[in-house]
Amino acid sequence: ACERSEVMSLLRAASRFGSAAAARRTAVVAKAPTAPFARTFVTRSLPRLGHNLEDHYDMAEFMCKMHHPLGEYLIWAVMCSGFLVSFAPMMHSNYYFTGRFMPKDQGNTQLCDDSW
Repeated sequence: ACERSEVMSLLRAASRFGSAAAARRTAVVAKAPTAPFARTFVTRSLPRLGHNLEDHYDMAEFMCKMHHPLGEYLIWAVMCSGFLVSFAPMMHSNYYFTGRFMPKDQGNTQLCDDSW
């Protein structure tokens, strides 16, 4: 009878321990994180204050040059077209009026010293 009471007390302790662990587990599951407010179209995200190392690992394909180069080619095309759009008309005007695209350094001008 003594042996049986020891076994029963052991089983009782184990069942209490198990039910306490199960209660903790269900309590954790019941406390699922919920958003404090509903996001809308105009909700601003919190700023992510990172550092350069984080960016290095976030953009690993870019840092290892695994990306497609078309984007870089487009940037260079925009820069070159900006140069052409601004300087080509001036160079054409120089050629039209003087016969040369670029004027000579220290070349003659149409202004004289006594003209003003």
